[in-house]
Amino acid sequence: MLVRTARMAFSFWFRSPALRRGVAIAAVVLAAGGLILHKSSAAGSSWITRTTTSPSIASGTNAVSFSGSGARGTVSLSHSHVLRGSQTHLFAEVRIVADPAEGNAKERAPISLAVVLDTSGSMEGEKINEAKRSVLELLAQMRDDDEIALVRYSDSSELLQPLARVGSVRSPLASRIRELFAGGGTNIPRGLSEGLTALRASNGDRVRRVVLVSDGLDSTRAQAEQLAEGAYRSGVVVSSLGIGLDFDEAYMGSVAQSGHGNFAFVKDGASLASFLSRELVETASTTIENAVVTLTLPEGVTFVSATGADASPQGRGKRTVELSFGSLFAGDDRRGIVELATDGDVDGHLDIIPHARWNRVSRKGAIDVDVPRLTLVASRDPNEVMRGRDGAVLASAASVMASKRQIEAASAYAQGDVTRATELVEANEAALSEARAAAPAQAVPALESQIDSYRKAKETFRAVAPSAAAGRAAAKASTAREMGNVKRKAY
Repeated sequence: MLVRTARMAFSFWFRSPALRRGVAIAAVVLAAGGLILHKSSAAGSSWITRTTTSPSIASGTNAVSFSGSGARGTVSLSHSHVLRGSQTHLFAEVRIVADPAEGNAKERAPISLAVVLDTSGSMEGEKINEAKRSVLELLAQMRDDDEIALVRYSDSSELLQPLARVGSVRSPLASRIRELFAGGGTNIPRGLSEGLTALRASNGDRVRRVVLVSDGLDSTRAQAEQLAEGAYRSGVVVSSLGIGLDFDEAYMGSVAQSGHGNFAFVKDGASLASFLSRELVETASTTIENAVVTLTLPEGVTFVSATGADASPQGRGKRTVELSFGSLFAGDDRRGIVELATDGDVDGHLDIIPHARWNRVSRKGAIDVDVPRLTLVASRDPNEVMRGRDGAVLASAASVMASKRQIEAASAYAQGDVTRATELVEANEAALSEARAAAPAQAVPALESQIDSYRKAKETFRAVAPSAAAGRAAAKASTAREMGNVKRKAY
């Protein structure tokens, strides 16, 4: 752990080693907002101590922008200055935005879509009927030249429709959908694997996506995650939808995260149609694929972690960090938060060199964009470091890290550990309040909205039994929202 000891306002943070690990990153955000990390020369450990500078609005700016065919973005640092002689933790916020569609000139990608539908026994009744209606509605919305595959799964799987042009199979596929019935157990990886295999028949010019639907759970999460990760590496997005109150939101959410798709929760089958419709719209309006932003770091600056994008340190000394954002649809606004750390030996000017590249859908060749470099200045003056903080970047980092902890809080609550869930929420309230104190005016409303959301979640955790229907729904809805906020602003 990079931060071993934190003198925080809440003494309960030290009760549980797991909780300390979960909130360590909050300590880093707080440190950037009004605390400084110092290195112990005697023991080589790190701790946090408050400076004499009181929290104030962080008004520094250290950002560059870039643009190219089909997309644009920014790379912003939370600091313009770092402390010489001590370790400093800082953040880079990387945003990439796909150009919006314009009037009648909207780009419409050729698509290949595989729907992987749970038909296990727990889907019997209203859920299977609504699922069939929703898939029929999806089929009606698709264009003749789109491609579709349909897989049903329970404890086994069946490829009901191999990948084919919609115009050629619309009527017979509709008949097969109407004949679906529920029965058997749940084997998610078998169905997901079948859907991914079906998409192999798609040519390289199409945008490919799998939509996984389930109302249950099994013990194969790691296997499903590996399938989704492999799909993403081969250019296939995997989204997941949980129906009802009995599925495992951590499982289904992690599949969507691994596959760089969407995750949502609906209480009943009636809401499935809107999710499938959104998936169709996003797939069809995808304009950017294989979006990557790299950060080449100078000596003395090291990569710690990344959230919102897959991070892969590469090259000599692992100083080139590749952030993979995958596919973006028209108007999509993605963000990644990268935590960095400087060592105590940094001096002078430290240049961070970004670079961006992506592919345009249905166009040959990659778009390579050189991005202006960012410079950090090493200073011995803590006040200069404080003045150079960017409160907007700190607010964004605090929001994302709070979402990660809120997902953990929802999981703890779902497992019946109300005390730990409440403590994590209170840690979030503290971290976001600190970020709000340093944030510029335009960032404050979003932080206040997030704080208010967590206060309401805490009230629910305390008032509603986790096993109750309302409690299970609250845990699933919270997980879905916070997973969305990790990669796109949801507050």
